[in-house]
Amino acid sequence: MEESAPLADDSQPCRLCGTHAALFYKDARSFYRCPLCHFIFTNQMADSAAQEAHYKGQWGNQDEAYLKNQADNIVAVLSRYGAPLRILDFGSGSGSLARQLAGRGYGVTELEPMIHGYLKDQHYPAKFDAIVAVEVIEHLPNMWEELEQLDKVLADGGVMLFATLLTNRFIDADDAREQFAAWWYKDDQTHVNFFCNRALAVMGRISGWTIDIYANQLFVVRKGA
Repeated sequence: MEESAPLADDSQPCRLCGTHAALFYKDARSFYRCPLCHFIFTNQMADSAAQEAHYKGQWGNQDEAYLKNQADNIVAVLSRYGAPLRILDFGSGSGSLARQLAGRGYGVTELEPMIHGYLKDQHYPAKFDAIVAVEVIEHLPNMWEELEQLDKVLADGGVMLFATLLTNRFIDADDAREQFAAWWYKDDQTHVNFFCNRALAVMGRISGWTIDIYANQLFVVRKGA
């Protein structure tokens, strides 16, 4: 399919693969799409005070039925990769999801940077069989640095589960820019990374991970033994 022309003579290195990415869409923020991996990203994010207010506001608006269903889906996917004994809930927020998982018999450690500090400063007694990051990876401006830290605390043969909405339904369409403009997910001022299957395939090649994709909202990274 023919690539649509960039909006302007402007480019940024792709946060995922480093390829120069042209300006794809602009409103209050500038979004770039990589021509190689089709990863969409922006370098503009709400400041730290606004981020904290936003995240804590979300903690107070969590629906228990939704959390239960989310936990059920996560358990169903994780069960395909064995029976993890130790789970790290990365970006755990108020801990609601961690409590749901713990209630199902899993050993869960919460890590919410605004409460517990950064992952790089933690000293866990053992590595984790699984890491769960729900609605987290789209928020990470230093994505590879965070992924490297996660990899360090993941046991050989372990998995990382990331829940985030993917752009697959429109990324290769002739009107991809128009569909992205209307996509509510990009309007969250703390969202800076937007993945598709192609981007995840490139991520897998760069990192040496195997990545399994579920629908357009979840992917699992497998770390070889």
